[in-house]
Amino acid sequence: MTPLISFVVTYYNEPYALLRACIESILALNLSPDEAEILVVQDGVEHKIQDKVCSLSPLVGYVCQEHAGLSVARNTGISCSHGRYIQFVDADDCLEPLAYAAVLEHLRSQEDDAVMFRMTTKQGEKSRRLSARQTTGKDFLLRHNLRAAAWGYAFRRDILGNLRFSPGLLHEDELFTPQLLLRVKSFRLLDAKAYFYRQREGTITHAKSLEMVKKRLDDIFSIIMTLRSLEQPLLSRRIRQLTVDYIQNTWMLTRSHSELQQRCSQLRSEGLLPLPIRMYSLRYFLASVVTSLL
Repeated sequence: MTPLISFVVTYYNEPYALLRACIESILALNLSPDEAEILVVQDGVEHKIQDKVCSLSPLVGYVCQEHAGLSVARNTGISCSHGRYIQFVDADDCLEPLAYAAVLEHLRSQEDDAVMFRMTTKQGEKSRRLSARQTTGKDFLLRHNLRAAAWGYAFRRDILGNLRFSPGLLHEDELFTPQLLLRVKSFRLLDAKAYFYRQREGTITHAKSLEMVKKRLDDIFSIIMTLRSLEQPLLSRRIRQLTVDYIQNTWMLTRSHSELQQRCSQLRSEGLLPLPIRMYSLRYFLASVVTSLL
């Protein structure tokens, strides 16, 4: 029998206690054994944890790959899991069982291609169960600001087609998620805070070496250019917001006027600056006004 949902848990070198807490949060969901599978994808062959994780529950499966990064681990999870829906969970995060129950209600009806929900940084935070809004992925891209984190969506496997995460790319969700939403015909928006995002030092997003800073900035620029090359008008809003993120990250990560000037000149030469003045958000509006004066 095909499970309703596959929880793809990607694991690299996080403390095992965090991974166990992650798996236990999924096991705490009100799911029957034939509705769910939990697939742990270990990115790196040293210190394999198969026996530990598989002893937690018969629902837990395990795959190990040579270290290749988060994108490849998620792609492996897509290939090796079997559920009608896919939910990514990072090994150092958790699901909030009470809030995620609202997600499962909509998945069981199988009326939607994807369900989007909110995250919290306070584990156990109570979440209001507001009525869900329904739209399409294309309408959402046109009218709303995108939350790019792939773990913020449970989505139907069969809408993916050949869409996968790009190996070796930082901020890979910024490229994957907009393209996912282009494929979503029925889209449910929930206010439930169903995902606990654990903020901790030592993750790749906190790395501050010059080499890593350069890669982060170069990858964001590459994502902007790749999305633009798709020539999809519905992505214009997201491309413009990513451009603001790129400018802000350049300054915040380098504190270099020359670096900022160089990267803004590159944006200008590609026709990405000045930004059109829009009220997507206050931050975007202010950035668009400033760039129009430069």
